[in-house]
This record gives sequence, structure tokens and C-alpha cells, in this order.
Amino acid sequence: MHSTGLRVASTLAAVLALLASASAVAAPKKSEYLFLTGTSPHFAAIVMGVRKGFCEELGLNIKFKQFTSGGVAAQSFLAGQGDFVNTGEWPAVRTWLLTNGEVVGLQSTWTEGELMVIVTDKDIEGPQDLKGKKLGVWLGTTSEYFAGVYLDKNGIDLSEVEFINVKPAEMVIALAQGDLSGFFVWQPHGWRSVEVSGDDVKILEDGDKYIASYMITSGRKGMFDEDPDAVTALIDCTRKGGEYTTQNIDEAAEIVGKEYKVPPELAKRMIEAARLDVKYTPQFRTDLEGVNNFMKSKGKSEADVDWSMHFDPRGLKSVDPALVD
Repeated sequence: MHSTGLRVASTLAAVLALLASASAVAAPKKSEYLFLTGTSPHFAAIVMGVRKGFCEELGLNIKFKQFTSGGVAAQSFLAGQGDFVNTGEWPAVRTWLLTNGEVVGLQSTWTEGELMVIVTDKDIEGPQDLKGKKLGVWLGTTSEYFAGVYLDKNGIDLSEVEFINVKPAEMVIALAQGDLSGFFVWQPHGWRSVEVSGDDVKILEDGDKYIASYMITSGRKGMFDEDPDAVTALIDCTRKGGEYTTQNIDEAAEIVGKEYKVPPELAKRMIEAARLDVKYTPQFRTDLEGVNNFMKSKGKSEADVDWSMHFDPRGLKSVDPALVD
């Protein structure tokens, strides 16, 4: 009896030692990972994942580098900066196609449509009034995509308007000074424009019936093969950050607002309008194929999204197979 007990105890100790050893090996390989983002509450899930310690608990040390938009962050990622990048759907698809799959999608982090807006001067009554007008867009970002889809669905050819390439903060000023008749942008810049210009401007429409707007984390091809625990930790951290955000919106709005210098009440309005989950779904793929098709129709790309090449769902499956549909 005593001998049997010793053998059981010895076996248990060996198993525990093996598990401890495996746990020690199963960890992100680098001491720090650089995550490129834009400068708005759209990045709430990963920010909260980091600020609430969920990434640290998983052995993942994330440092953020902010750019004026996810599209600009994508350009820096293409130039070799960073380990991960989070962008809107337009720069994400464009990056996958430009690199022929050398950069791949890893997870969606934010979904909505109503936070894309067209802001115009007070005299614009509807889409047809935009003909012949100077309209602000930020080329290479979801601003450009929304503008193209909006005009297309309202029967307005791109040749009938003049696009001015301008950054969001500058759009607000340009409209106030009369240098633009309107602009296409993501919130909170539309609300800021109304604050600055009052009744002289208005939000003509939002993007809800035109596009589904996503934020997507991408990484370099082979990331999961070379450093799988970093990918799974990032996805799990983002998922936990998103869940915490939706369950603690007031706290999240304070933290995220401070991160991006956005008033908490505006950060809260944005978070409340979005769905923060990391699922890889047929609807996600359909929506991004729509982005791809629009690119091709406007001569922005000749390539097609190939999901086996341009998105790596293995990290999601490792976290929870139910995340992949």
C-alpha cells in the first residue's frame, strides 16, 4: 500500500513537472512586441487587453506605436516596422493583396457601419448636391472606400466630384473655412466638425447602409509557425479586452479616451455602436470580398482575396475553435 502510494505520488510529480516545463516553453518568444495602430477608439479591444493586464497574464508584452490612421500604420508595417498592425478593412485588404500574402489577417477586432460619416456644409441637401464639389477623403484609408461606395450607390461618378486628399483633423478645419463642401471620415471627427462649426455643417448620412466597417489585426506570413504562442496570446488578450470593454463601458471609455485624447463621452458613443469580437465568419469574408470587388471595379487592384493565402485562422482556432466558422 505504501509502495503504491509512493509510485502514484512519483508519477503525479513527474506529470506536474512535465506540464510546468511545457508551460515554460509555450510562451511568446520575444520580450516585447510592437503593435501599430491609428489614433482613435477603434482600437479599444487591444488597448483594454493591454491596460487591464490580460496580455501580461499570457506572457505577452505589447508596446503601442500610434500613427495618424490605420492606413498610415499599414504603410509603416509594409516598410518593416512592427510585429502586428491594426487597420480598417480597406488598408487591410490592400496590404494583403500588395504583398501577395506576405502579410496576412489574424483577427477582426471591431465591426460597425454607423461611425463612418459624410459631413457637409448646411446647403447640401442630398447626394446629388455633391456634384462639382470639393470633398475631403484620406486616400488609402476607409475614408476613400466609404466615399467611393457612397457616390457609386447614389449614381455619382468619381469624375463628377473633386477629391482632396486630407487628414481627418484637417478636414474639420477645411470645412469650417469653406475650402471643402464636405468630407468622408470616421468618428469622432464628424462630431468634432459639428462642435467647431455648429449649424453651418451637418452629418448628411452615416455609413450603416453602405458599408460594414471592420478593424483587423494583421501580421507577417509565417508568424503563427514561427511564434505561435505570441499569436494565440494576442488573440486571447484582444478577445478578453473586447469582452471587458463591452461589460465596463464607462471605465473603458475613460481609459481608451485618455489613450487617444478623445473625450470619454465620445469614446463611449463609439464603443456602444461597435461589436468587439474576434470571430472569423462567412459574413466577414463576404464583406471583405465586397471591398476587394470594389477595388477591382475602380482599378485599385487586379487581384482577388484568396482566404487560404490572405488570412491565417490557426491562431483563432488555437484559442477557441468556435471562433472560426
